[in-house]
Amino acid sequence: MNRRAFDNKLHMLALSGVMSALIMVVTMYVSIPIPNTNGAYINAGDALVYTASAFVGGWWGVACAALGSALADILIGSAIYAPATLVIKGAMALIATCIMKRSGKFTPVLAIAVGGAVMPVGYFLYETVLYGAQTALVSVPMNLIQYVGGVVIGALIIMPLKRVIKK
Repeated sequence: MNRRAFDNKLHMLALSGVMSALIMVVTMYVSIPIPNTNGAYINAGDALVYTASAFVGGWWGVACAALGSALADILIGSAIYAPATLVIKGAMALIATCIMKRSGKFTPVLAIAVGGAVMPVGYFLYETVLYGAQTALVSVPMNLIQYVGGVVIGALIIMPLKRVIKK
């Protein structure tokens, strides 16, 4: 491995570590608990999941999203959701990254809207397995609010940063 390839991998590893930690902290501390649920909350972490997709990208961005979000679940005491979160947030980032990469133009709003749609569906399916469909349905409205909030906040972060980074 040449020096430049090593430096690039080291750079990506460091960037991914910082982004994972940022996703974890924002998910944990920029959140609103939802009353009468099993540890559910609305948070701004999804916006950073999309930011990792846009600016870290590739498998590194997917890893940031999955690990940072799952660690937040573990650390706030909702470890039962960590396996689902790992898969769901990773899938959200992967889909958003693929759309951004394949489109001719940078289309973050479309990419994060499509990628984010995995979240309410994924948690509904997971909670159906855990608690049954009737109980899982109770969480759908809050997951939809989380979905919309993540897309809006994500777009508000990504669009201006993209303009600055282009310059």
